[in-house]
Amino acid sequence: MKITATDLAAPLTVPSIVTGAALIAEWQYGTTAATVEFLTAAATGKLALAAFAKKWSPALAWSSLAATGLFTQAGITTAGGIGPTAYAWLVSSAAAVAARLVYKHHTRHDTIKLDQESVKLQTALIRQQMAAHSLAQRTAPEPVQSGPDLTGRTVEETRLRTVVHELFQAELLGCTVERTRTGWTAVLDLPVNLDRAKLKSAWDKVASGMGVAGEFMLEDGALTNQLIARFIDGDPLQAVVPYTRTSSGRFTDPVLLGVDRFLEPVWLDMAYNHTLVAGSSKFGKSTLVRSIAVQLADRPDTVLYGMDLKPGAPELTPMQPILQDVATTPEQAHALLDWLKAELAERGEILAAAGDQEWDPAKHGRPAIWVIEDELAELVRQGDDGPWKKTPASKKQESLLALMRFAGMHFLSATQQPSRKVFGGTTDARGNYANRLSTRMNDADHRRFIFGNTPGWEPGRLDQPGKFLLQSPVHQVAAPYKGMWLTGEEFRAEVARIGATTVRAPVGKRLILPVGGASNQEKVKAALTKYGNATRRELEQATGLEEKQVLKAIEGLKPEVERTDAGTWRLVPAEAWEAQAVSVP
Repeated sequence: MKITATDLAAPLTVPSIVTGAALIAEWQYGTTAATVEFLTAAATGKLALAAFAKKWSPALAWSSLAATGLFTQAGITTAGGIGPTAYAWLVSSAAAVAARLVYKHHTRHDTIKLDQESVKLQTALIRQQMAAHSLAQRTAPEPVQSGPDLTGRTVEETRLRTVVHELFQAELLGCTVERTRTGWTAVLDLPVNLDRAKLKSAWDKVASGMGVAGEFMLEDGALTNQLIARFIDGDPLQAVVPYTRTSSGRFTDPVLLGVDRFLEPVWLDMAYNHTLVAGSSKFGKSTLVRSIAVQLADRPDTVLYGMDLKPGAPELTPMQPILQDVATTPEQAHALLDWLKAELAERGEILAAAGDQEWDPAKHGRPAIWVIEDELAELVRQGDDGPWKKTPASKKQESLLALMRFAGMHFLSATQQPSRKVFGGTTDARGNYANRLSTRMNDADHRRFIFGNTPGWEPGRLDQPGKFLLQSPVHQVAAPYKGMWLTGEEFRAEVARIGATTVRAPVGKRLILPVGGASNQEKVKAALTKYGNATRRELEQATGLEEKQVLKAIEGLKPEVERTDAGTWRLVPAEAWEAQAVSVP
């Protein structure tokens, strides 16, 4: 705090004036003036104490205090002489200067406090104004929009709303977009002025307006005004689908084929349906057949048979541990087809006696049957000519395809060369295959022999091994799928595991296929080698010989062949009959 001349002038001038006035009063009135001055000083002093104690006006308090000092000085000056007068003047001047400085300090301090309080008041005022503005915004009515609100919660939703409005001048009532593993799915709620069929027919324009690289799939929603659009980003089927072992208790359970474009499992119902698998070489047809076969063979109420007329039966030979038998020659193929016809007749009689229409292994006592054929075209080529022209294999199969499904008997047929001749002559036997699968076909014309002339079913467009098209009573939309990749090691392990528990048909009720041999004895020995213990009737079926010829051949094979207590014939282990021959003298 800086002391100025003004701060000193007034405090020194006022005591001097008071001293001069007191001297004049003393000259005029003597001691009477002094008495009045002292009494006045006492009164102002009392007023000053009351003002400070009761926190009256600061101006009154300080003025009263100053007056007390001045009247006290005047009294001393009037009553005393030169010495007391000088002393009173000095004390009053000093007190006046001190009072001036104290007042100045307090005045400055109060100004600072007032400034601070002013800042606080301004801050509070600003806050009140902000709160009032916020309250006004929250409580004010929504402004009237000049156009439709096309903003969505996601970029895809906003774009869909915008494109639909631009194309149809319609605002979607709802548009829910959810991300998926392969892209996203949108559920569109349509207004009354936008028909679902109209939007579906013009979806190509919507997809173009979206400007996304991928594929859309459309399906109707639960409500009549709902459309579901599934967007697939890229090609989810590029990756390999590993083989997954499934568990099943009945032949009616579906088999797992692989995944669809949304990477969801795709299952196929094969019970009471024949299944056709087509495809050019090296595109996964055999892997599909193998994965289906091991799943069927792993069911306790199911048995599998095979037919592979290619030299060496390369596709079905590795499956032999899980197959009841495999026909590898035209003669065996005809024998298998004839056996199926006889089995069908017996099952028909069982169903008729029970008053049932469909075969149930648990009720009717015999397992469901699947016959795996590879290659179907070879059956026609080799089984229709020569001695079988009058009763070709294709005709036998055509009849079985039409009749045997109700009896729990099925064909799983594979072919690389689908044609009208392959599926029968007088009728289109392809129509009896309710399930049709196809991997890539190099010949574009072949697709009509699998799927007919319906647009969209183009296996020639499949771009990767393992991809396939599927048509069944459930799968009616042309869409690619990806089959499970069953490696050679996995296949051998599954065949060994299932083959160890595969139950064989009992003697006398099993399929017996013809065997080869240069002589009657060789034929009988080959039949016993293939089937183990066999009845005489089974030996006749296997060798094509009459009863006397079979018995004569057995007689010539002794001691290698012996009759068991059950009345069947079997080969004696070489060590046993050799030891017996040595012991004879």
